[in-house]
Amino acid sequence: DMLQAYLTSQKIYQNLKDIYEKDDLNDPRVKVFCQPVWNTKTGVFSTAEALMRLEIPEVGLVFPDQFIPMAERYDFIHTLSKIILNKTCQNIKQMEAEGYVIDRVSINFSVQELHMDCFCEDIITIIKDNGIPFHKIAIELTETRNEKDFLSMKAVIEHLQDLNIKFYLDDFGTGYSNFERIIGLPIDIIKFDRSLTILASKNDESKFMVGSFSEIFKKADYQILFEGVEDEHDELQCIDMNAQYLQGYKYSKPIPIDQLKGFLTKAS
Repeated sequence: DMLQAYLTSQKIYQNLKDIYEKDDLNDPRVKVFCQPVWNTKTGVFSTAEALMRLEIPEVGLVFPDQFIPMAERYDFIHTLSKIILNKTCQNIKQMEAEGYVIDRVSINFSVQELHMDCFCEDIITIIKDNGIPFHKIAIELTETRNEKDFLSMKAVIEHLQDLNIKFYLDDFGTGYSNFERIIGLPIDIIKFDRSLTILASKNDESKFMVGSFSEIFKKADYQILFEGVEDEHDELQCIDMNAQYLQGYKYSKPIPIDQLKGFLTKAS
């Protein structure tokens, strides 16, 4: 088992290295999955989160926990991000050409990418080359306690928000969370981690605590998205805690992005 795990890890590394060296924005090994997001105000699915998978010969479908840490360690991550952005833009354009209404799709980026001089230029170029409006793309970032990362994050957000690209703060409620630091970022949407959705269900005190966090962000003009919604109880509870957007297995597991059309409405 240990030998097999090692061989699999080596195959993943070799493919990541090859993807990085080829720098092909349409590399077929990088697959775009997504999870639809329900808008509690409009009652429709009009946004989604893009999720990355790798499909490697002799290995099969590889999930992010197997390759993202490796890609970050060897500085391959930005190439993967460019590919997922390019393919997401292509899919948005195709869906809109078929008459589907889609407000935007969010994509996760690594904080270490923000330090790259080419980051903003790469994002802008890929979106422009695909001929879609900038507001169709949102960028998800995870909070950091590093001051250098925080300053880089703020500079990138301010630059790209001028083009109407929205920003999500991902995984709020996990690990380190600093209200002063978060409020200092011009984030559009706060994503409450699944752990907080679960915590709020434990008892009235826990729900009050999570709801209080949500109320603070609402009063600061942030929109709220709850992840990990699995049933109607979760749904109603999160709506009661100011959720504008809901995401989770109640609505859909991650699916190939071309299946997102099954959740979208068509323009009348």
